[in-house]
Amino acid sequence: MNEKLHRLIWMSLLIFAVFDTNAADKVTVRINNQTISAWRAADLESAKKEAAAQHKPIAWVGSELRLLDGEGKISTNGGRGATLHALYALHDQTILVFEDGPTENHKVLKFVDDAIHKPKDQWVAPIVIFLNPSITKVLATVTFEPDFVKRAHALADGLNQAKEKMKSETD
Repeated sequence: MNEKLHRLIWMSLLIFAVFDTNAADKVTVRINNQTISAWRAADLESAKKEAAAQHKPIAWVGSELRLLDGEGKISTNGGRGATLHALYALHDQTILVFEDGPTENHKVLKFVDDAIHKPKDQWVAPIVIFLNPSITKVLATVTFEPDFVKRAHALADGLNQAKEKMKSETD
């Protein structure tokens, strides 16, 4: 009996180790009964490949990992609601990249970091930077907006700007 328990514990630890290895590549959250995944800022090559294959812009969401704890609604006014709203609204039409501001701020691509910190050096989470699939150009920026309706319009406008700029580059 003791040997079976030890074997079960070791198998469980092995499963968790495999999960942790994959967890570094993507962050996953459940919003409105949908599982939404975003590439981590550390794995840009995978995001670039997926964006190029699907001909979609990248939506770089700068926020805080602690806000993705399964609590909150997309309609709430704070950073948690705005982060969830951005991920939910953009997950089908973009390739999502998630930057955890407290741990990855100033450790990402310089031009993305510059876009995050304009017009103010201190930003409020979340901020969404739309990028071309090769991650060489900022196409649009959406800063924190506490009001749900205004935020929805800002996200839609940013996505439309990004798509138009991508379309004009291919014409």
